[in-house]
Amino acid sequence: MATVFNPTIAAITLRGLLGRRRSLLIALPPALLLALTIGLRVTTDINSGRDFGWPGVVLGQIGLVTLLPLTAMIIGTSVLGTEVDDSSILHLLATPVSRATVLTTKWIVASAATLVFAVVPITVAAFIGTSGYVDNPGPFDMTFTPVKGDASEAIGVIVAAAVGAVVYSAFFLFLSVVTKRSVAVTLIYILVWESLLTRQVSGLRLLSIGQYELGLADQIGHLPNLGAHLTLSTSVVMSVVFTVGALVYGTRRLQSFRVSGEAT
Repeated sequence: MATVFNPTIAAITLRGLLGRRRSLLIALPPALLLALTIGLRVTTDINSGRDFGWPGVVLGQIGLVTLLPLTAMIIGTSVLGTEVDDSSILHLLATPVSRATVLTTKWIVASAATLVFAVVPITVAAFIGTSGYVDNPGPFDMTFTPVKGDASEAIGVIVAAAVGAVVYSAFFLFLSVVTKRSVAVTLIYILVWESLLTRQVSGLRLLSIGQYELGLADQIGHLPNLGAHLTLSTSVVMSVVFTVGALVYGTRRLQSFRVSGEAT
């Protein structure tokens, strides 16, 4: 019976992912989010009428929809590409390890790395951005009056980021299996599909991981100006569908993966 996680493959993947200058590139998008959040928090009054809505824009549209998927893209498209670059994939393909184990192990590693490099900084940014924030209570509040310092807004962003890290990792790993131009395809998905088309065409939002994140963040934390359009149930169901579908079809394509790095 095939196992879900293979420590040897995980170690090889981590060594290829973090043992290069790529780790600095991975840390850049979250660092930019932290710098922006700290700068805005220091220079603005979060509870003033004029500065009321920037946390939702920064944490949602910039953090969840742009910087998180960029980090996940760098990681998700690298966990297979590194083996192709240094030819260690020759050994991997020659072993009796099932392709399902290979893919799920790399997905777990990619998800964990994205959680560390992206979700942890987003967590810090969420608490900085919403600290002292006064808003209507979210589902985690115990009262029906506004509560100063309530953490539900930050919790909503954090949960959404964690879910997004898992879904993006599965989807970008799938793209790295089915195309040699995975970086270009993922950039198109992030910058054109999620950042442009889904904002203009409502029917496309059902196929946007970023919208699933915003839906979760909005329904849990009720942070204004997130730009969310999906319900909690839709966001949860579609996140599961995207993740499972990417892993299943990615495994099928990996069955025919050639040493040259192309799928038959």
